[in-house]
Amino acid sequence: MGDTVLYERDERIGYITLNRPQVLNAINDAWIRDLLTAATAARDDLEARVIVVRGAGRAFCAGADLKETPQRRELMEYRARHMDPEQEIGRLLRRTGKPVIAQVHGYAVGGGCELAMLADLRIAAEGTRFGFTEVRVGATVTMGGLYNLTRLVGLGRAFELLYTAELIDAAEALRIGLVNRVVATERLAEAVRALATRIAGHFPLEVALTRNSLYRALDLDFDAAVEDETGAALLSYLGGAREQGMAQAMEKLRQERPGA
Repeated sequence: MGDTVLYERDERIGYITLNRPQVLNAINDAWIRDLLTAATAARDDLEARVIVVRGAGRAFCAGADLKETPQRRELMEYRARHMDPEQEIGRLLRRTGKPVIAQVHGYAVGGGCELAMLADLRIAAEGTRFGFTEVRVGATVTMGGLYNLTRLVGLGRAFELLYTAELIDAAEALRIGLVNRVVATERLAEAVRALATRIAGHFPLEVALTRNSLYRALDLDFDAAVEDETGAALLSYLGGAREQGMAQAMEKLRQERPGA
């Protein structure tokens, strides 16, 4: 595994850490390659029930590395070494089969914001800046960003963010639905860990089935979504967790309400 993105597990939480703090975790070819490797390791780690993506230093990710991006390359080389693996990151995180949480602070700009949107949940520190500067620097959105952005904030807000290339703060990101929660900077890691631990405590098969069905439901009509839910429910029932889960719920109820 490379050193620009790291992977480690702490109990049942897998941490993917963007590790170019000297340039605000800006994106280059090595970063893309190492993120793909780290995301694969997180997916394949059978002990990790939740994945957290975070940035070292002062920012989550400030977007493309401006010192490297202007170097023009032959088109097929650019696609093979940069574009294809970058797009594979989006596919891999979407299909990882585990909840993914983005722990965002400082800046999440361009590709950094697109990476954050690949997570199921985004928890941001107060004052974090979000935005899409691609059209201002002669680029376009990648990593499934257009797909995810429109579903998070709606078409009108998406066009506004993309056309103006303006940055918004965490409070505005929360208001328009780009992030799920905003917390004080000093509480960010603690809040994310608490959320990840809570999710990790649930039945993993049922969490995975719920995640997969919810994402598929984005692009299915109602009847097809109901059929998909039916299949997930039957797989869950076959797995046998229902009896254990219901028994645990009843025991908790008896403790809280003696005689119930």
